Amino acid sequence: MLMALMAVVFTAFALAVPAAYAAVNRAEEPAATQVLTWTAGDDYMKYTSAPTTAVAGKATIVFESSAATGNTTGLTHTLTFDVSNTDYNNDVSLNILASPFDSQGGRHTAEVTLTPGVYRYFCAMPGHQMMTGELIVTAAPGDDTTAPDTSATVSGTKDSAGNYVGSANVTLTASDAESGVAGIEYSLDGASYGNYAAPVAVNSVGRHTLSYRATDKAGNISPVKSVEFTVVAPEPPKDTTPPDTSATVSGTKDSAGNYVSSATVAVTASDAESGVAGIEYSLDGASYGNYAAPVAVNSVGRHTLSYRATDKAGNISPVKSVEFTVVAPEPPKDTTPPDTSATVSGTKDSAGNYVSSATVTVTASDAESGVAGIEYSLDGASYRNYAAPVAVNSVGRHTLTYRATDKAGNISPVKSVEFTVVAPEPPKDTTPPDTSATVSGTKDSAGNYVSSATVTVTASDAESGVAGIEYSLDGASYRNYAAPVAVNSVGRHTLTYRATDKAGNTSPAQSVEFTVVAAPPEDRTPPQVSASVSGTKNDSGDYVGSATVTVTASDAESGVARIEYSLDGGSYLQYSAPVAIDRAGSHTLLYRASDKAGNTSTPQSLSLTIVDSKPPTDCPETDDRSTVFTGSINTGVPNRVTTNGCTVNELIEDHRAWKNHGAFVSHVGEIVTTLRKEGVLDQREAALIKKAAGQSDVGMPNHSLAGR
Repeated sequence: MLMALMAVVFTAFALAVPAAYAAVNRAEEPAATQVLTWTAGDDYMKYTSAPTTAVAGKATIVFESSAATGNTTGLTHTLTFDVSNTDYNNDVSLNILASPFDSQGGRHTAEVTLTPGVYRYFCAMPGHQMMTGELIVTAAPGDDTTAPDTSATVSGTKDSAGNYVGSANVTLTASDAESGVAGIEYSLDGASYGNYAAPVAVNSVGRHTLSYRATDKAGNISPVKSVEFTVVAPEPPKDTTPPDTSATVSGTKDSAGNYVSSATVAVTASDAESGVAGIEYSLDGASYGNYAAPVAVNSVGRHTLSYRATDKAGNISPVKSVEFTVVAPEPPKDTTPPDTSATVSGTKDSAGNYVSSATVTVTASDAESGVAGIEYSLDGASYRNYAAPVAVNSVGRHTLTYRATDKAGNISPVKSVEFTVVAPEPPKDTTPPDTSATVSGTKDSAGNYVSSATVTVTASDAESGVAGIEYSLDGASYRNYAAPVAVNSVGRHTLTYRATDKAGNTSPAQSVEFTVVAAPPEDRTPPQVSASVSGTKNDSGDYVGSATVTVTASDAESGVARIEYSLDGGSYLQYSAPVAIDRAGSHTLLYRASDKAGNTSTPQSLSLTIVDSKPPTDCPETDDRSTVFTGSINTGVPNRVTTNGCTVNELIEDHRAWKNHGAFVSHVGEIVTTLRKEGVLDQREAALIKKAAGQSDVGMPNHSLAGR
């Protein structure tokens, strides 16, 4: 079976690229003195062996994939030189297909001429594209003795004096007509030379000098040149635009659109210039108050909430408002009051009295409408709402009376519990407090704290309690400790600390040592990102069956932190391996990368079309609503077409006659788990759909199967 499959793949690949092998085994050309050999075996992730360096000039390429090189399963491999990537040499078009069963027994040769630079090679067989590498070609000794030519340009916004406002960008170029440019280096304001990868952004105010030089692939270094310029601070912007504001109302609605029991109004504001200073709101014509959190409105009736925002420049937005109605829920049919009980806990003496304090815990249960609230009265005082166990620490005899009300308004009979609290004997404390300190902050690889370190001192005393903490930094006089100590001066530091309890005991002095170093320069340049597509194409340029998208990124400063992609408008997902797309139709893939300094590249896109001769999928039902529903609940998640051609709603089947509600919820859980793995849904969307399934009435006796 494997041999038959490989024969089919070999035939299909050979038909697709018949002209690619015309240069192989050309006997009429003289053999080159330089022989470079690649071999392949059973592994489809890497070549068995491959050269890494060569010298410019003629060379004989040998590619073998046979039993002699470890190919025992008959796999077909290629040796393909990449001519589509401008980051590599693209003057050698080579594409050798080798199999133990071909007419050459798996061993092929080709004569080529190599130029100085780097060639990228890979295996073009579907599923084998991870077999890849680079061949570095250097100039022949003595061929190149001329250093590169270099130049620099400075760009940016200038003022009338020719200074650059805010920042200046220095672009360096180099050319070498012989062996080619190997690299460019630069030094800003006398600092050490570093590799040049992209235009250098300089935003510190002052006079600057940038020196530069280049090296070619033969090792020749150009003379050092320099460019001078001045960066000045920009004038502060003037903000005259008020903030943008909006509000949303949420809650449970009845069939008329009224909010049952309560409604919550969330107000948001944004200001792209000076920023939002604050938000104010007025409910039903009352005076404006500061908005700090969503406003819950539970009084029955028609309501109007007006709102406005002020930015840090003093601009006030126009007043906007939202209107809504709150209605009372239908009264429950419940005439049975709750059951109640109370327990008293604490440390008792020999007479059964509670020493220092007693805690009364009241509980209530109601099997019908549920408990609405508990009230208690201590020593004949007015009743108060019970929210947590009641701590009683006043000395004397006490009576706590309690009762509960259910959601139907039924009140339980009043019950009470009695107890006595006595004063404890005064403690004898001779033990000083326990102390400790921790240092926090951002560390470098040597364990030093970058820019600043914060020392947090803690003390505890189980007897009389801590009276105070003192600290001394680098031998200075002791000071009272009130908050964590921030240390931002560069150098080695020692912080000594001690604590005193309320009985006057002072702990032994302890200390912690640490070093603060200056922060490295900030990285503001986003990564470079690119993508390529591989797969089998038809005559129209469409990919047959599937296509694989490979995304790469590089960052010369802080380094690449992550790559993300979005397929067909979906949420961005973490990129960890080439993305396989096998769903028929037109697709658009967006991709971007972020570096370790938090810079994110501008999203780029590529489009492709997948065609498939397989018959259409027979979906369980037809449901083309724009969003995903579970019964009457709208999750808000887009109703996308999945990998088998059905929409998410069609797979969920919320209008099917389910055996019970649990069967429907279990079915939805399996569906969203599969769609999450296939990349159709992200984690948040999958959670929203599962939650809505549990809240729906699908599968319950009163569930309606009426049309949408």
